[in-house]
Amino acid sequence: MLRWIGRGALLSMAWGLLGCGSSQAVYLKETHRGYARDNTEGFDKPSGSMSPGELRLAPKACEGFDLKPDHDRLSYASLVQFLQQRGFKVQVTQRRSDLVYLDLTGKGKSSVRLRVAILDSPQAAGRDLHEAILQHGPGTWGVHRSNLAVLGPIGNTEKVVYFAVRSKLACWGELMIAGADDLFVIPGGYQEL
Repeated sequence: MLRWIGRGALLSMAWGLLGCGSSQAVYLKETHRGYARDNTEGFDKPSGSMSPGELRLAPKACEGFDLKPDHDRLSYASLVQFLQQRGFKVQVTQRRSDLVYLDLTGKGKSSVRLRVAILDSPQAAGRDLHEAILQHGPGTWGVHRSNLAVLGPIGNTEKVVYFAVRSKLACWGELMIAGADDLFVIPGGYQEL
């Protein structure tokens, strides 16, 4: 019994150090039934599938947004401004000159943490986000625009789509979601070619 408790405590500490079980780790909690499905469509069906490989955002999800690729060098402040314009309170924690955390709070009490990496090029941002998502596994998602790579909190596909569309992050940056063994770029929103 003591050996089991000791292992449990050790495992808990390890998860805490990795950020998976600490108060810093965030998971997408909020969703409104049907919202994600109303803003997606399948490739061959009008009703959206929640399987990342079959998922695409409906045209209305990003209606009115300029979805042309942005190749200007961006700072994290451009993302902060975008989120503030959508009603989020944003607290910035700078970890390094090339890495910040954005803690978002909206009308509810829940908070969402985004990790923003500032890289040298759009290619480096895409590669950084790709590697980070695959490293964290299923349920991990993020967006990238130009030289910024934004890693979001873990959630099921419906919660990810709900948050990415409601916050309009899917219209600001290219949305990527990890499946069981693959990474999927979700079409229909902002895309970098």
